[in-house]
Amino acid sequence: MIITNFKNLAKTPLRKKALQIVEAGYEAIDIEKAVKNKIKLNGNKLFISNAMMHHSINLNNYKNVFVIGIGKGSALASAALAKILGSKLNKGIAVDTEKPKLEIRNSKLEILTGTHPLPSAQNIKITKKIIELAKNAGKDDLIISFICGGGSALLCASEKELKASRDIFGKLTNAGANIVELNTIRKHLSEVKGGGLAKTAYPASIISLITADVPLDFKGDLPRRETESLLWGLSMVASGPTIYDKTTKKDAEKVLAKYKIQNTKYILNETPKNKKYFEKVKNILFISNREPTMAMAEKAKKLEFKQKIYSYNLKGEAKNALTPLIRLLSYRKVDEPRAVLAGGETTIILGKNPGKGGRNMEAVLGSLTLNSQLITHNLVIVSFASDGRDNTESAGAIGDILTINKAGKLKLDREKYLKGHNTLDFFKKTGDLIFTDKKTFNVSDLMLILKI
Repeated sequence: MIITNFKNLAKTPLRKKALQIVEAGYEAIDIEKAVKNKIKLNGNKLFISNAMMHHSINLNNYKNVFVIGIGKGSALASAALAKILGSKLNKGIAVDTEKPKLEIRNSKLEILTGTHPLPSAQNIKITKKIIELAKNAGKDDLIISFICGGGSALLCASEKELKASRDIFGKLTNAGANIVELNTIRKHLSEVKGGGLAKTAYPASIISLITADVPLDFKGDLPRRETESLLWGLSMVASGPTIYDKTTKKDAEKVLAKYKIQNTKYILNETPKNKKYFEKVKNILFISNREPTMAMAEKAKKLEFKQKIYSYNLKGEAKNALTPLIRLLSYRKVDEPRAVLAGGETTIILGKNPGKGGRNMEAVLGSLTLNSQLITHNLVIVSFASDGRDNTESAGAIGDILTINKAGKLKLDREKYLKGHNTLDFFKKTGDLIFTDKKTFNVSDLMLILKI
């Protein structure tokens, strides 16, 4: 069970079913299981599969095989890959926010930890090690990289980038900038992001396995190939260290101008535009929020709910984001149990001295507060971070009429907590925080509304 406080949260039959559906979503992005299922070694051939296609790599074509892991979850993913490669791995480095618990550790894989969401001197030291490995890879060598969310902060190449990132990132976040805008700036402050790592590793071959923590605009089925629009989305994951960057220095300047941030102290750089650096790079969507959302829909079906996937790319301010999903159920005659699901990444516009919380907790509290007239005994709302970290050690929250009633008994002012973005404290008091084992990929946030 990935949800560690499942029993405490399952206070009603409907809550239990909601949590079972959430659990199915988490199981679909279990890091070790996903790597084991998607990557196979048969003799000297490595097979990598995703929802779009199968990739076959003949390791006999390479003198050395290296592994680089960047981002949250990349250490566990790199360790799982190292186990598959065995003696065929020459060396590897992974930088993550924490070291995973491993039964067997490959001595050729070095796992290091950096700081997130803000970079530090520790991150610079680790990034220089990654740069050194990439530079030492020759034209007959292969680098297999796991690129995961959080890599933008963990990958920091210089003191200059560190200072600029810490300053500008805070200003942009407080102003409500979205992930595309944030990472556009990050790319042009860095020598390794925005395709910089691919340039550093040239002329080595790179297979980059990308975990999409940014929402991708899927409509219906996945595209059967890596389209331009898909690569654009993937280029924002960890600020695209191995993908040709289509943004320019002017695009970054426009973001700063939009949020009225004076760029007087920092020099924006152009990202590598010579396409020769990317000729031997293969960027593969390894996993996205589509897998857990589909798994949740399938579990809802088994539990006899009629399901609808509202969006894989839900946006907007967190407190209002779930209102369309709630109204979709509440303003229609429901003649059978229904489930509405979504994946995406919302934003929070912070005021002065905000409390502790995250997008998912804010989405649930916002739903309970702004749509309180629609919250009845037969409706449950869940919003949760796919990696189990909703800006805190909590993954998110579950909310329903029980939450509202408990808040009333405790005399908790929902509007006050919402306005102060103090959602962690609110749900801690109502007992509705979700906690998980931290062993799943970060593929953006996931949402569920159940009604019977």
